[in-house]
Amino acid sequence: MKTIVLGITAGLSLLVTGAVPRCRAANSGVPLPLTAEVISVLKSNYVDRDKLDAKSLNEATVTGILEAVGHGVVIIEPETPSTNPAPAATDESKPTQSLVRAEVIGPDIGYIRLADVAEGTPALLDVELKKFADAKVTGFVLDLRYAGGTNFAAAAAIASRFLNDGQELFTLKSSEKSPQVFHAGAEVKSASFTGKDLTSSPLMLLVNAETRGGAEVLAGALRTADRGIVIGSKTAGLAAGWQEAKLSDGRTLRIATAKIVLPPPPDATQPIDLFPDGLTPDVAVKIDPKTERDVVLTVQTNETLTASLQPRVKKKDLTEAELVKVFHGQSIDIEPPVRAVTTNTDQTVTDKEREEEEEIHNVRDVVLQRAVDILKGIRVLLTWQ
Repeated sequence: MKTIVLGITAGLSLLVTGAVPRCRAANSGVPLPLTAEVISVLKSNYVDRDKLDAKSLNEATVTGILEAVGHGVVIIEPETPSTNPAPAATDESKPTQSLVRAEVIGPDIGYIRLADVAEGTPALLDVELKKFADAKVTGFVLDLRYAGGTNFAAAAAIASRFLNDGQELFTLKSSEKSPQVFHAGAEVKSASFTGKDLTSSPLMLLVNAETRGGAEVLAGALRTADRGIVIGSKTAGLAAGWQEAKLSDGRTLRIATAKIVLPPPPDATQPIDLFPDGLTPDVAVKIDPKTERDVVLTVQTNETLTASLQPRVKKKDLTEAELVKVFHGQSIDIEPPVRAVTTNTDQTVTDKEREEEEEIHNVRDVVLQRAVDILKGIRVLLTWQ
């Protein structure tokens, strides 16, 4: 369905007529008159008042409300039915995403990837965490990129795996119910994994613009509890509950009716709203969106994630004539002639070395690489103490 912010039926105008705008006149300190008064004056005095028909005024009023509220309220256009629907094409080669995946990457780093924060995620996480039982893991990476979910109880349960009991995690504020406070507790922890390092070892939290809902809450709760460092890009700001109401013209009004609030940091008094601005990372890392989606979502379950941390070297492409020579067992000259070049710093650099340096591409998943680098740095610092 296509999300829009323009267009509404005349019936909805009854809901907004008489509303007091937030803005003030530029040349005075008093609020603007009521909406009904403004419309009345415009209809009587505006030079192009023939353009101020009921439909245009309704659209302008609703558009102003939606812009003021932000993406907490949106109007959704219904899907247009196809007159000649074609059978949906299936892509059998597309890999399926495991809900939870764990792997030891680099030297003694535990990588955990959550695809969704759902009811069954905590139990699946405990199963995957068994992979770290025999490994001497010194740090963890919790990858929440492209993860969502609307089960906030599951988010609290997952956060409890990384925290000591009793810590306040977040509060669910609703327009219909009393606030519900979630804490880290032993009652939500499974006995299948009792690794002490999970609550004490350094933890990196990977997020991006598509980290939303329960995954967004999980990252925010762990960061607020000083349990992890958030790396990546700003999250979606959709840590909220929603309700939908059908409008008389077939469209749908989607309204945020609940939101997640994080407890204030130790040096502050005001709580932190994840909605609608999202979570700002501690370490911002820029990455091409297409590359990030590729390295995160298209990794086969039988492939290791360590490959995404390796530089890629561009191999020399062979011509058709060279391939024929190879087929007949003849030798070919793969490398170009090497000529020594003396630089201004009296260092000899060959053409071959210069070419190889230019052909080596950067690590594909720079967000994960940054997390690994930070964990390695922390490990070195700890050895000095």
